[in-house]
Amino acid sequence: MADQALIDALKAFSTPSILNGLKRLGWPPEKIETMDRLAVRCTSPQLGVRVGYAATRKVATRRSGGPSKSGPGGLDGGLLSVPAPRILVVENIGDWRGPVCIWGELAANMNMAMGCVAGITNGPVRDIPEMETLGFATFAGGAGPGGGSVDTLEVGGPVTVGGVTVHSGDLIHADQHGVVKVPKDLAAQLPDAIRVHEDYERRIIEVCQSPAFSLEALAAALKAG
Repeated sequence: MADQALIDALKAFSTPSILNGLKRLGWPPEKIETMDRLAVRCTSPQLGVRVGYAATRKVATRRSGGPSKSGPGGLDGGLLSVPAPRILVVENIGDWRGPVCIWGELAANMNMAMGCVAGITNGPVRDIPEMETLGFATFAGGAGPGGGSVDTLEVGGPVTVGGVTVHSGDLIHADQHGVVKVPKDLAAQLPDAIRVHEDYERRIIEVCQSPAFSLEALAAALKAG
């Protein structure tokens, strides 16, 4: 697992910067695992970057048939099985239509009390303003009023959200741009790689903003790589 110093270092960068760093380290673009932006969207962009370890859960939403069933995982729902900071990643395989939701203000408070800094799901959520005030960052399939039931089917197993398969303990980086799974063997190298790329981009921007701009200077800056 990455240590807290590395977690803090990665929090200083946006998710696009994480992708730039991975490419700078030679990670092929086709292997970079980002969640489908049409399936999972950031509901509170102003809350900024979240970095943490995935705590996975598979649920099924339904609109009838009695109260929600907690299923396996105990009261913590599997959150405490991974180190902090934790990011809850929930795959909904149930009825995607309303009125249902995966979580809202109440669940967000419980999740944060157990060291969870964000939640990611392909299902709907509610109580967006209340979760923003609390500071619980949510990435979801959209917002809805809720009203249905959510049955927990599995805790700690692999889930697929937004086209990305996530295992318990995977390192996740997310912000207003989206969600990316960070390869753990490259995580420690990312901050330096991102800074190198930022220096490269800064030189190009300086050329573009210079009163002495020329195509020759731009070509030289681009070539400097």
